[in-house]
Amino acid sequence: MISVVIAAKDQEYALAETLAALVPAAAEGFVREVVVADGGSTDGTLIVADAVGCVIVAGDAAAGLRAARSEWVLLIAPGIRLEADWFREAGVTLHRLQRGGQRVSALFRCVVDDQGWRARLSEIGLKFSRTRRRRQAVLAPRAALLRGEKLMAYTLRARAFSGGEAAPFGRA
Repeated sequence: MISVVIAAKDQEYALAETLAALVPAAAEGFVREVVVADGGSTDGTLIVADAVGCVIVAGDAAAGLRAARSEWVLLIAPGIRLEADWFREAGVTLHRLQRGGQRVSALFRCVVDDQGWRARLSEIGLKFSRTRRRRQAVLAPRAALLRGEKLMAYTLRARAFSGGEAAPFGRA
């Protein structure tokens, strides 16, 4: 039903976390394929992507979008983990948007996976910054992303978790 595009470079651990969070959606048939656009990694990023059966292309996110086969694409950053049942709400939303013929993107609620006031302050900043949220996880029509169209944003209730300051493996 959808393709997932992940642009990564030297992010093997972050990529593994993101891919693990996509497994339930793939098992239900919501995720058709995962495309990893590699920007010249020198660590095990390509090994991780190949081990789970991702389509691997050289280049940036635009190269990944061109390689994707589905009409709708989830563009997600490495290290972002979606809730276990995110695809249920996303599927209902996609069906509604396609039926209505609307050109809208869907954004996830961003949550910093850490404790303390700094993490909550970061969440508030993410809530009000659509630009930063789009860099983390956006579900949109592939053609619109390739053309760089400005789309209205619909916010899903599903959450996208990003690592906090004390996250392992040096991810931020």
